[in-house]
Amino acid sequence: MNVHVPDNARRDLALVGCPECAFRFETPNYRLGMQHRCPECEAAIKPKYVRRAPDSGCSLSYHTFLQLLTMRPYRDEVVPLISAWFGYQVEYQGRTLIMHNAAGRRVDTETMHEMIQNSPRWQEQLYRKAGTFFR
Repeated sequence: MNVHVPDNARRDLALVGCPECAFRFETPNYRLGMQHRCPECEAAIKPKYVRRAPDSGCSLSYHTFLQLLTMRPYRDEVVPLISAWFGYQVEYQGRTLIMHNAAGRRVDTETMHEMIQNSPRWQEQLYRKAGTFFR
């Protein structure tokens, strides 16, 4: 899937390493915790974090995004916001979040996270909401 990455996200890079071949590469901070394909060995991986570049925007890592969706009290405020943006239906099985679109198909949270990070308005609203929890 081709996803446009905004210019401000390109400056917010993390250095990560492949757990299979130890190759190091950069990825946008907001993609930390998401599946990647290693550019060297092409293994499907969740890369090991090496270091994060300084933030210049308002991106959230995928790990933080999942915390906002699954942990109370964060989810009680964040999930209705995201549901309103996309029109998704939400249910939980324990702490596992399951979202469905209007057609009833399950929504991939990585794709949803990419969509939010590529919308300056949604990205800023979510970042500000997260900031109220993590101060």
